[in-house]
Parts: sequence; structure tokens; C-alpha cells
Amino acid sequence: MIDARATRRRARITVGICLVGVIVLAALRHFPARFPSTNSDAQAFAGERAVAELTHFVADGTPRGVASPGHDAAHQRLRDRLTELGASFTEQKFFARGWNRTAVEMTNILVRIPGASNKHQPPFVMLSAHYDSVPAGPGAGDNGVGVACALEIIRALIASPASNDVLVLFTDGEETGLHGARAFAIENANWPLVGAAVNLDARGSDGPVYIFETGSNGSAHAEMLASLNLSTHATSLAAEAYERMPNGTDFSVYLRGGRPGFNLAFIGSPRNYHTARDTIDNVDSRTVNQMGTSALALVRALSSGQSPMPSAREFAEWTPTTTTQIDRAAVWFDVFGFFTARWSSWLSVLLVLASITVLAISLRSFRRMSTATLIGTLIGSVDVAIGLVIAAVAGTLGSIALHRSGAVELPWPVASVWWGDVAFLLIGATAILIPSRLIARQRLKRRASTCASWDAWLGGWIAIALVTAAIAFAAPGAVHPLLVPLVIAVIALIVARLRKWPTPDWCACAAGIAALVVWAPLEPTFADAFGLSLGGFTALRGALIVIAMRPLGDPAE
Repeated sequence: MIDARATRRRARITVGICLVGVIVLAALRHFPARFPSTNSDAQAFAGERAVAELTHFVADGTPRGVASPGHDAAHQRLRDRLTELGASFTEQKFFARGWNRTAVEMTNILVRIPGASNKHQPPFVMLSAHYDSVPAGPGAGDNGVGVACALEIIRALIASPASNDVLVLFTDGEETGLHGARAFAIENANWPLVGAAVNLDARGSDGPVYIFETGSNGSAHAEMLASLNLSTHATSLAAEAYERMPNGTDFSVYLRGGRPGFNLAFIGSPRNYHTARDTIDNVDSRTVNQMGTSALALVRALSSGQSPMPSAREFAEWTPTTTTQIDRAAVWFDVFGFFTARWSSWLSVLLVLASITVLAISLRSFRRMSTATLIGTLIGSVDVAIGLVIAAVAGTLGSIALHRSGAVELPWPVASVWWGDVAFLLIGATAILIPSRLIARQRLKRRASTCASWDAWLGGWIAIALVTAAIAFAAPGAVHPLLVPLVIAVIALIVARLRKWPTPDWCACAAGIAALVVWAPLEPTFADAFGLSLGGFTALRGALIVIAMRPLGDPAE
């Protein structure tokens, strides 16, 4: 038993060290990297120049709500700046519902930049950004940054043209119902020429840029993201979640029109979104640089014909009414921003089924060796299910209590969201241990600690495997946060059987580290996206991390 205790102690120390390391790495890699203060390369995107474009476009900080004096002035500044850049543009005027729910005149601005090939034949890639804002604030982040990045990209493409022509669309009336994008797709003769779209938007004023939505061909989009190795964060989990949300951007219109492409946005400091605080002083220049650099790389790659951009032959068979459903054919996610991992959805299903098979075979083998029991494993699965319910209920009650107390502004407190996020994670981590610890003590009274440990470990991972299987079929793009730890846990289990490890401590260590690596980069995103409004969901995340490390927290003799 002394060796078992020593093994468990070493495993706990290993997990603790990795926990600190992963948290530090996730924090450092969450924010965009700094960029040089000057950029002499006229062909490249320069964050410094884009910030200057933003300063000029936002000007005196007047809101740009449609049909307002600030909107008209911004429209004129945009026209003047395009003329200074030497860009050829046309305008599309249309009528749509404004903020006072009456029809007002709006204007789209379309720029066409000739490509280096001089073919001038579709399909063309289109870069899109809306230039209106809500009446409540100046809209420096939403969507002044998108406009500034598009202007700097226009300058870079004029200096060094892409392979084929590029269209840049500045839409109007996005905030009142995506009117500019709708009018372009329905009425503009250039819409049938668009083969792919890259859209720039925001729901905050700083933080990393996310590629949170793509076109229908998931495999092709994931392959392109992996090949470009952009600094932006990308995950099919966000695309899967956004598809189920009522929100929409201009890219929603392009997607319904069957166009492939990428939707980029940043969501840091969401308290500034659609408020008077959305000023240029609150915009992070690193975010501007990351968005523009990534967008230019995507535009150049698509313009060169890289998939998912359709070929000329494929494009010739399209009609303006073509609509493509999301096929969810791929899973992708960036690993701390260093690279993008990807695989096909069918592989997820195969891995889940293989994991369940290995767990079942291992349970049978351990039963023969009297190191695990069927009833003990079933109880281990049940206590995980009970713990998850307790965690979700406790976190939800916590959010309700904060909301009713009035002491904290939800979903994003004035000071910081992190104290609340950590508190809810700890609530979930503690809640999951309540049934686990109670049942573990009862197991130790009736069985050897080795048997009790394997019961807890196998039961926990069988429960997670079943949940993962359900997600793999229902929401394939969201499966990797559970699938990666599950696969690592199964691999560790195979090693344990081959090496005849007496306890699952190192299996728990390996699976726990895998869970930390996958979940830690997502935590800041969840905090920015949901704040403290979904305490139950946050508590569940804390509970899942602890489950992955079972039975390191169970009592041992």
C-alpha cells in the first residue's frame, strides 16, 4: 500500500505541475501577439496603418446609426478614403427598415480590385464588413475595426494584387437586420460572381480573433485553416454552437446563398458591445492586426483557387438561388494558436466506438483478475451522472443568486469576470466529488483499494464515453473537448494492461492532462461569450476536469 500511495502522490504532483503550466500557456496564448510598430512592406497588412484607418473612420466618435448625421458623415469619409487609395467603387442604394421602424435609404459600397492574372473571370472572393453602428455608441469595435482592416487590405491588394479579382463590400444596415447583405444578394448583379466570402465583425473591443463560422464544406475549410496556420483561434465547437443560436451576421446571408468562406470576429470585453463604451480607446491594436493579417491571408488563398473556393467549372453550374446545408464533415480546433488540428467526423464516431469497445473488454479482463467488478463500475458511472447533475444545479442556482442579489452585474461584472468563472469551476469540481467521495468510502469498506480505484476509473470513463458518443452523432463539431481526453484515457488503459499497473493513477494523470490541454484554451472564450450568466455550464466544465482525473481525488489506503 505504501507504493500505491507513493504512486498516487507522484501522479497528483505531475497533474498539479501540468495544471499550472497549461493555465499559464493558455493565458499567454489567449491574447494576440504584439506586432512591430512600423511595417515597411507595402504588400503586407500593417496593424499600425489599420489603426490609423480606424482613427480616421471613427473620427469624432459619433454613432453611425442608419439615417443619422454621424452615419452620413462616416459614409462620406469612407468614399473619400477609397478615392484616396485609388480604388474603383460603385454604390448600391436601397430602402429598408431603420431604427425608427420606417423605411430609410441605405447604401452599400462595392470595391473591385483587379487580380494579377488579368483574367477577370469569376468566381471572385469577396471581403465584407458593415460600416453602420447602433445608435448607442460610436461602434469602434463593431464594426469600425472591420472597416479599417478592409481599407488596409484594399491598399495591400492594390500594391500586390491577389491571383484573381477581389470584391470588397461595405454593407449598410447590418445592425437593423442584415439589410445591406440581403440587398446585395437579392438585387446586385455582382452577387452571382461571388464564389467565396470572408466577413469581418465584432462583439466586443479586444481579445483574440476567432474564425467562428465557415461555409458548408467543413472538410475543405478545415484543411485550408490547417494549411495556412493562422494566428487566429478556430474551432468547430464555435461553428456548431453558432449554428444553433438566433444571432446572425452578414455571413449568414452569404451562407444561405451557398457560398463557402469564413466569418471572423473578436469578443473580448463584451461589456463594451453596443454601448457608448465601444470607443477607439478601448480597441486593442493587437486585435486589429490579428484580424487584418488573417483576413488578408484568407482572401489571397481563396483568390488563388484553394479549396473551398470552387473551380471555374464548378462555379459555372451554380445558380444565384443555390442553397447548401451544413454537412459538419470535419472537426477542427487550434492548439494554443500554434497549429490547427483537424479530422473527419466519421473518424470521431470510429474513435468513440473503439473506445467503448476497449473499455468493455478491459472491464471483462479486470473482472477476471479481480481488480474490478461489474457492479462497482456501474456504481462508478452512476455517481458520475449524479455528480454532473449536482454540479449543473449548483452552478445554475449560483447564477440565479448572483442575479437576484443585484450585487453583481450579469453577465459581465464591471470589475472582472474571472473571479466568478473560477468560483463556478470550483463549485463544479466540488460538486462532482460529493457522490464520488461518499461512494468511494463505501467501496473501500467492502473491497481492496485497487479494486475500488479501477471501479471508479472505468465507471467514470464509460459514462464520459456514452456522452461523447451522443455528441458525436448530434453535434459532431463539438465532440473534441471530450473525445481527445477519452482517446488518451483508453490509450493509457491499454498501456496499464500491458504493463500490469496495479492502480489507474497514471491513467488518470494522462487523461487529466489531456483534458486540461483541450479545455484550458476554451475557458477564456466561454468567459467572454457567456460571462456569469450560465453558471451551470461553467460548473459542468469544472466537474468534467475532475472526472478526467479520477480516482486521484479518491481516498486511498
